Amino acid sequence: MAHEVETMFSYEEVPWHGLGTITDHALTSEEAIDIAGLNWEVQTVSVVVNGSIVENYKAVQRVHDHKLYNIVRNRYEPIQNKEAFGFFDSVVGTKEAIFHTAGSLKEGARIWMLAKINGSMGVKGEQIDKFVCLTNSHDGYLALQMFWTPIRVVCANTLAMAESGASTRFYARHTKNYKARIEVAQEILGLSNKFYDGWLEEAKYLANHMLPEAQRPLMLLEAFGYDGSIAMEDIYNPVKVAMNKIEELVVVGKGMDNPAIKGTAWQAYNAVVEYVDYYRKARGNNPEGRLNQAWFGSGANIKKRTWKYLLNNV
Repeated sequence: MAHEVETMFSYEEVPWHGLGTITDHALTSEEAIDIAGLNWEVQTVSVVVNGSIVENYKAVQRVHDHKLYNIVRNRYEPIQNKEAFGFFDSVVGTKEAIFHTAGSLKEGARIWMLAKINGSMGVKGEQIDKFVCLTNSHDGYLALQMFWTPIRVVCANTLAMAESGASTRFYARHTKNYKARIEVAQEILGLSNKFYDGWLEEAKYLANHMLPEAQRPLMLLEAFGYDGSIAMEDIYNPVKVAMNKIEELVVVGKGMDNPAIKGTAWQAYNAVVEYVDYYRKARGNNPEGRLNQAWFGSGANIKKRTWKYLLNNV
């Protein structure tokens, strides 16, 4: 399949990647699953080689079309889409959040549900919306997990999809005890205020500290995983191109005309995020690939390294 996004929906507006069916009403998880095209199940079947069943392994496949996702250990237990997202109904039922997007990547191997939490935050006059993301996979490479991500409204940039740590991320591995862990996960929403209070403090720190222009190359080297002592001529040429694009976005990027952030570490960070979300090449060089790498792949790690560098060096 050429597209990594198989199906998805979005609430009220086209998301930054420009994909999906738009709906004009808040959804239950059942409605979200239907409109997002996720109303299907997976199953595990025996692995047979040369007429013999392979012990200790089984295959995960989609029921309706027999799409094969992976070969996994016997202890692996699939979490169906309805089970993963049904847990979210209790969150939305409190009126603390609404479903915002849901969909599948990699032909259904990875699915997600993004919910918008009530309220927003302000950084130098900019509105930052609060979201919580629930992701699951059917290929054994990703546990069911839930984590928070702020999104800068002026440009719809996903600011921190790479956040990690026990206080901000929940995992439920695909084993028989996952249902008990999903019940425990509901308590994690109580940590949302803690996460966003801490994140907002760091964001305001970046927005109130200048980043000298001469220091930006060091930030970018760190962002792309290079040691700061490397000579520019030794840097992989596509990375040089990316660094030049980010330098351009610092000046002309979305929302960069806000005089309150000019020259700050916050402005530099948002230039990196805009590059990752909108310009960085991904597998297939299409919006679907950029969505996957910006949320879960190398693009998310670029954001994380940039954030860490700025907090430690300005």
